[in-house]
Amino acid sequence: MGSTYERSLIKGIIWEIISFIITTIAIYIFFGDILQSLRFSLVLTLFKSILFFFHERTWKKVKWGKIKEK
Repeated sequence: MGSTYERSLIKGIIWEIISFIITTIAIYIFFGDILQSLRFSLVLTLFKSILFFFHERTWKKVKWGKIKEK
């Protein structure tokens, strides 16, 4: 069973929303500047979302560890 590009994209978006919130809180606790925390988290989230999408699509092509469907 495969998955579509849209599925990979939605999975990435949902994960990055969670990651954005956690990253923003962690940076705010460390530096105490909410605006800087939001800026840094936004840039990091966009970068990681793009990387996740390509990572997911690449692993979909790897045959290692998959069980053949009957």
